[in-house]
Amino acid sequence: MAERRPLVLVDGRLERRRRTGVATVIRETRAAMAADPPADLRVRWLSGPAGLPRRGRITTAANLALDLVWLHALIPLAAWRQKADLVHAPVNWTPWWCPCPTVVTVQDLSFERLPDAYPAGFRRYASLFARRSARRARRVIATSQAGARDLGELYRVPRERIRVVPLGCRVDREPDRDREPFILCVGEFEPRKRVLHLLAAHKRYFTSAPTDPPVCRLVLAGSGGSEEQAVRRAAHPGVDVLGFVDEDDLAELYRRATLFVSVSAYEGFGLPIAEAMGHGCPVLVAANSAQPEVAGAAGLVIEGEGVEAIERALTAALADRAALAARGRAGRERAAELDWAGSARGTLEVYREALSGSL
Repeated sequence: MAERRPLVLVDGRLERRRRTGVATVIRETRAAMAADPPADLRVRWLSGPAGLPRRGRITTAANLALDLVWLHALIPLAAWRQKADLVHAPVNWTPWWCPCPTVVTVQDLSFERLPDAYPAGFRRYASLFARRSARRARRVIATSQAGARDLGELYRVPRERIRVVPLGCRVDREPDRDREPFILCVGEFEPRKRVLHLLAAHKRYFTSAPTDPPVCRLVLAGSGGSEEQAVRRAAHPGVDVLGFVDEDDLAELYRRATLFVSVSAYEGFGLPIAEAMGHGCPVLVAANSAQPEVAGAAGLVIEGEGVEAIERALTAALADRAALAARGRAGRERAAELDWAGSARGTLEVYREALSGSL
């Protein structure tokens, strides 16, 4: 009789929220595991019920209730019925109780590092469940060394239970092309993303920069977030607010942009940074959290805080387009180190460690 292979259940429900970075992480990890399935494990993804369309406070409350039932009742029930050996929660929170050991991926702890950027109710909920999940899981996955440090400092998770498994990206194999004079920023308009700071800095750059090389417009790709309307009101001549763009259109923006910028106050990884580099787009990032780590030596870093620091960094970076192009080529090489197949293999290895029960 063949030996039974351990069964790992993975919570893939948030893949349904296709406009989020988390959905991209789940979709790409799932595809990479399917392309090269492990011979010693059975990995089964749980999709769960779809959420309700956002229509205000009532649907928000209903979705929260649905999330709680799914996470704390339906996943443990599925684990019990299917005799699972391990449950993996890829987004911060494991079930309050589970009939088998758990692994949790803590994508970021922005709600701990930047508490004022979140509603008090969400912050309490996120902190309670993330702390308990990280302390009780057999293994905790961080997506960066910065995230691993946060887990140790904020939650006192022993380092021997933390494994760093970076996220991936796709490297664009299309030939390099001439880039157009615009700066690209991607993401939701949440306070921690500091898009309003970027707008203010770009306005100063746009009105004072010399015209040779050509002055770069600012293109904002994304939608949602508590500051979306404020961003749209603050957009000045020289700014294009595109709203949500699909995957193909976003790839084209990465290919065309002169510079990608992330001025976020905190990122657990910073997936758009890796995506931009994968398309040969030079990156300029804030000097905090995981952002310089993800960009590596290919990235430019904003020295200092505030609007003036961002303006100085933009002006300096855009003054030498030849040097920027070299950064873009180096960024593509850096992105090649961050592939989804490697991320999937690292995650599977964490499963094996957790199933062995050893430290």
